[in-house]
Amino acid sequence: MQAGLAAFQRGSFMAARRHLRPHKHPKAIHLLGLVEKSDGKLQAAAELLRQAAELDPLDAEIANNLGLVATELGDADVAVAEFQRALNLKPEFQQAAAGLGRLLIDLERYDEALTVYETQAESIPENVGARHGLGTALLGVGQAEAAESIFNTLVHEGNSDAPILFMRGRARLQLGQLQAGIEDLQKAHAAMPDVLSLKALANIYWMLQDNPAFNELLRQAVANPELVVGAAEILRQTGAPETALQVLNTNGADNYRQPDAWWIAATAHIDLQQPSKAEIVSRRRLDADPEDRAITRSLVISLLMQGKAAEALPMIEALRRSQPNDQLWIAYEATALRLLGSERYQQLLDLDRFVRSYELRAPEGFDSIEDFNAAFLTALDDRQRYKAHPLDQSLRDGSQTPRDLTSIDDPVFKAFFRALDAPIRDYMASVGSGDDHPLTARNTGEYRIAGSWSVRLHGGGHHVNHVHPEGWISSSYYVAVPKETGTDNDKAGWIKFAEPPFQTTPLSPAQKWVQPVAGRLVLFPSFLWHGTQAIHDGSVRVTAPFDAVPA
Repeated sequence: MQAGLAAFQRGSFMAARRHLRPHKHPKAIHLLGLVEKSDGKLQAAAELLRQAAELDPLDAEIANNLGLVATELGDADVAVAEFQRALNLKPEFQQAAAGLGRLLIDLERYDEALTVYETQAESIPENVGARHGLGTALLGVGQAEAAESIFNTLVHEGNSDAPILFMRGRARLQLGQLQAGIEDLQKAHAAMPDVLSLKALANIYWMLQDNPAFNELLRQAVANPELVVGAAEILRQTGAPETALQVLNTNGADNYRQPDAWWIAATAHIDLQQPSKAEIVSRRRLDADPEDRAITRSLVISLLMQGKAAEALPMIEALRRSQPNDQLWIAYEATALRLLGSERYQQLLDLDRFVRSYELRAPEGFDSIEDFNAAFLTALDDRQRYKAHPLDQSLRDGSQTPRDLTSIDDPVFKAFFRALDAPIRDYMASVGSGDDHPLTARNTGEYRIAGSWSVRLHGGGHHVNHVHPEGWISSSYYVAVPKETGTDNDKAGWIKFAEPPFQTTPLSPAQKWVQPVAGRLVLFPSFLWHGTQAIHDGSVRVTAPFDAVPA
């Protein structure tokens, strides 16, 4: 054991293996797993660590290291379970708590991360990493004020490294402190330029229509080997897929060593209506990594665009089994079934049953729905900060509120959410709770609002077709609508359903339309493709959508 440890510590992996392999003691197997991990052989490391854990299930160090390896392998469920097991065995195990907290943040499971970091910060108040994680989790659950306070304290104590400034910048932007937030992001990006800070800054410059700052940021990023792939994705999101491909194909061998480059290239070809090229790129990447889910998505889209639904469906069904509540893969399954003419399509997309409209009753304290909408519009106007849409959203030619409305202490917003309770409960009762459908199977009879925002469309504004991957029931509530929505001549501003965001073979046009009317609430499954027809007359269309998930 000592000889094996010494060889491991000096980097002599072959010698370490020679010393350790003959021994079946859990500590020897544990150490051998760490040797394989350090040598980049993660699958072998995971197998050895599992063996060690079976031999000694009470060793918290083994559980923690198995969590670390599972994290690197992308097996989040195993990683969370092993980190938690390590903490159950050894509650004061700070490394396991940090690993679990970081993973939960990455998974956007902020409620769980909050519990982990609260415990860690209470037990060791001077732990900067725990307080940083606590602030990040608080921001994730919508408590921007509390998050900013934590980051301010850290900075005032002299902890002004890039990750802390980055998170404080994000908190300040949510609170409407635009200049201070941008300055924090700029300092973070200058100190430690990475793709996260690049995308955050680019998005803010884009939404503020600060073209000089946006262009200079992208110019610098394209020249940086570490950022060039992220820059290509930003360019694609701005509606310039050809430029994105040009950037990727400059020094292509180096750029394509980054896995993200492949799906960005495939998606750019999809944007350019070049599905056969997207298929070639996707298959080349999958040859190297068959588990790459992002590129599998690009391959599925390229096949559906070419009329190869029968080839796409088995891939979709496999991912549906592994991610049963991911609304995006339900949408792909529905599209494939539609192209194949399957009877299952009509059962999955029973549009008359699952798309329902409600005329919202005026909340308590308001004489009419018109009075409420006027107050709601004023409250939303006070929260609008930007001139253009976010880069990574379905919105085009419009703007979106930067903060989840459920996290804002405003009496009008609170009245809105109270008024939603009756129609949501009626919707759940109406669609039922049968186990034979992905919507009804999750119906517990209780719900919570998982997020709400407001969108303002103006001349030419529309939503491209999309779904809400992490939702269950999605919505559109109409606060104000243009006069032109009152006619169905071209259905300007109307919401449409069941039309994919890519051109399929054969075509898959919208199958249901709903007219927007101020005071109308439309509820529908989150997996249902939906978008809007563009408005033209220059007036605004203001909505307050939300997602509900089972409680």
